[in-house]
Amino acid sequence: MSLKGRRLALPEDLLVHRVFEAQARQHPDRTALTCGAEQLTFAELNARANRFAHHLITLGAGRGSVIGVCLDRTPELLIAILGTLKAGAAYVPLDPTYPAERLRLMVSQLDEIKLNVVSAETRALITGAPGEPVLLDELERSGRLDAQPTTDPVVDLTNDDLCYVVFTSGSTGTPKATAVRHEGWYNLLEWLRVEYGLDGSAGGLTVSSFGFDISQRGLMAPLFCGAALHLLPSRVFDPGMAYRLIGAHGVRQLHCAPSTLYVLIEHERALGTDALTRVGHVFIGGEPLTVSRIEEWATQEGNSCVLLHQYGVAECTDVATSHVLADYARYRGAATPVGTPVYNTEIHLLDDELGEVPDGETGEICVSGLSVSAGYLNASPADSRRFTELAGENGSVRLYRTGDRGYLTPDGELVVVGRVDAQVKIRGMRMDLGDVEHGVRSHALVDDAVVLALPDASGEPRLVAFVLPAAGALDTRTLYRDLLNTLPRNMVPQEFTVLDAFPLNPNGKTDRRALAALAGG
Repeated sequence: MSLKGRRLALPEDLLVHRVFEAQARQHPDRTALTCGAEQLTFAELNARANRFAHHLITLGAGRGSVIGVCLDRTPELLIAILGTLKAGAAYVPLDPTYPAERLRLMVSQLDEIKLNVVSAETRALITGAPGEPVLLDELERSGRLDAQPTTDPVVDLTNDDLCYVVFTSGSTGTPKATAVRHEGWYNLLEWLRVEYGLDGSAGGLTVSSFGFDISQRGLMAPLFCGAALHLLPSRVFDPGMAYRLIGAHGVRQLHCAPSTLYVLIEHERALGTDALTRVGHVFIGGEPLTVSRIEEWATQEGNSCVLLHQYGVAECTDVATSHVLADYARYRGAATPVGTPVYNTEIHLLDDELGEVPDGETGEICVSGLSVSAGYLNASPADSRRFTELAGENGSVRLYRTGDRGYLTPDGELVVVGRVDAQVKIRGMRMDLGDVEHGVRSHALVDDAVVLALPDASGEPRLVAFVLPAAGALDTRTLYRDLLNTLPRNMVPQEFTVLDAFPLNPNGKTDRRALAALAGG
């Protein structure tokens, strides 16, 4: 089966930074960026980015260049991103919250990196990594950029050139560098703008880690729409600070993982205020959604916030499908849909031989269209084979095999059910951990659950469930007995660990490695 997104005609020039430049010409005095007490207009941000772009060009940056960016959430972060794009290069988010060894491993995957934009505070994090350091804060303070032109650089680029390179986790422990093309990023941001009516009033706040693929659209979407971007002036996510800024700036769009949204909702409930309910759109994705953790807040009287449940992968420019959360009674008894494709994108459900599965059956989720990236840089042959071609009515189309499994509902919406490779064998029975999690999560005593397959003392896998109680104390013996009545015995976890909250990784997702460490796995 396949599901086609709306075909939207796009202009010839699909370069995101040129849309920002147009906004700077049309609305020069409009606020583009705030960070603590600092504020920049579109004209000011564009001028500073232009000076830096011209400086990068003098250092040899240009079309085909790849430039690392390791900066905190400061105005310099956006100056570096925009300056890199304007110079014709692609930027690589090197998140300063990552361990230094992880950052060096990431950079070592890219022979293409010749420059790394850093600050005095982040330079040491990538000491010894390939690429010449460029200290942007020092360049600005010393006035060494003052002689550079403030005009937009004229650089010959195509829609197929790279705009950013984001790292995804590799199954072997080595991160993979996904190269995103300008036309894919433009298509995504234009879909957000048109589909959800985002305009100059749709200011956004950064709440996710810079290294997360969702953050690239979170940083650029407000500027693309002519709205203000508000930076959270903290290296790590501070929910109290984030919530205050949402209210103070009247934030109208957020892009985050569900786990981040849960924390913000809990913060709002504790305060008894309503700043989050007045956010226009919250775009959530990156990990499975537990609807029970948002339903009461989302359905309360006066909540005008629209929640979008999205699915996507970095290899296909972050978002492939989107669903407006509304029918909460429906979600209680079944998996929550992730919706229909973004513009100029098609979803295919295929078998192992790339044949379409019959209606209603589960298949591997594959994506074609403008959103498919250029592929991995310096990838292994096995990883490169994830990008392939599929014969179509009008010739072959480029396709990415996500490795996720899903099916289409009768009304034509995608539902994700787990990973192709996420099945485990417990006592000879194959099962999907996502199915086990759904079964545990459906119990009245449980608010949320994560289930891992971890080795026991003999090395055999066992199911370990980490659960958040729905209310008060949770009797795990009762939970175990009840689950025996709803799940096959081999799918009932052998161990339960009750937690007050799940640990989060820097991207705002549930940290499954930290959970495994709690269980000694």
